[in-house]
Amino acid sequence: MAKKPRREGGEKPQPQPAAQRQAPAGAAGGGKMTLPALFAWAAALILVILGYFFLTKADPGGRNLWSSLAPAFLLAGYLLFIPAINLSYPSK
Repeated sequence: MAKKPRREGGEKPQPQPAAQRQAPAGAAGGGKMTLPALFAWAAALILVILGYFFLTKADPGGRNLWSSLAPAFLLAGYLLFIPAINLSYPSK
């Protein structure tokens, strides 16, 4: 194994005070809620809630309209979460 080079003076580096530390890129506070982002989050949440509500009305045999609407609303709501996240954290 190679030896580590010694520091001048043999002192250990002192940790920086919390006020001087910088947060890594993409850390907390990076998301900006714009109107399209809020709309996407609200629409996704409403679709998922409606999908579960329709699921309670669905026939176990799958012979009514609710049996077709519930999975479609759930899938659309879950898939809408992806653009909502992308709109909340735009690339720089």
